[in-house]
Amino acid sequence: MYEMKVGLASGGGELVWHVVSRQHDSSLCGTALLAAATSATHNTDRHCAPCMVRLQQLMDAAQD
Repeated sequence: MYEMKVGLASGGGELVWHVVSRQHDSSLCGTALLAAATSATHNTDRHCAPCMVRLQQLMDAAQD
C-alpha cells in the first residue's frame, strides 16, 4: 500500500508530493521524509516525477 506525503524535492528547494510505501520511511525516489514536514498540511500541486515513474513501474509489474 502506498500513500502520498509532502516533502522537499529530491534536488531540494520546493515542496512536492512523494509516493511512500507504508513499510518504509523514505519515498519511492529514495528521499528521506522528515515526520515534521510530512505531518503538516502544505499547499502544493507538484508531484515528485521520479516517485511517479517508479510507482508506474511497480503497477505495471503487478499486472504482469
